[in-house]
Amino acid sequence: MNKILIVKTSWYEDHISKMFGISKEILGKEFKCLDAVAPGALELSALASHKISTSDDKYKGIIFLGIVIRGETSHYDLVTQEVFRSIGVLSNNHSDIAIINNVICVENIEQLEARLVKNTTNNSNALIELVNEKSS
Repeated sequence: MNKILIVKTSWYEDHISKMFGISKEILGKEFKCLDAVAPGALELSALASHKISTSDDKYKGIIFLGIVIRGETSHYDLVTQEVFRSIGVLSNNHSDIAIINNVICVENIEQLEARLVKNTTNNSNALIELVNEKSS
């Protein structure tokens, strides 16, 4: 069975758990889902890269699950830019693997709760479409 790697952060555990449940339910219908937990959003891409290079598993796709909420400093801007850049680089370096970024960047918890289900559902389905496109 084809394998999908779900790489998630350990921050905002209740919300990440909900995101993981949604992704696993959708993706698990067609793929064997394996997961990995990064300590934060900045480490997502590096963890996925490590899994790709050290695992005997060949992944058809990877979805990243993370949350970044703006605080009172420039940390938010630095984190979001680096997370998106590093996932983009990983995607370019592993063009044979379908990669979807479902790191949700918001101003507050209310925005997160308004977007969490829809974004995660849409991005999980998008990963299936991208895997199928890359396999054809």
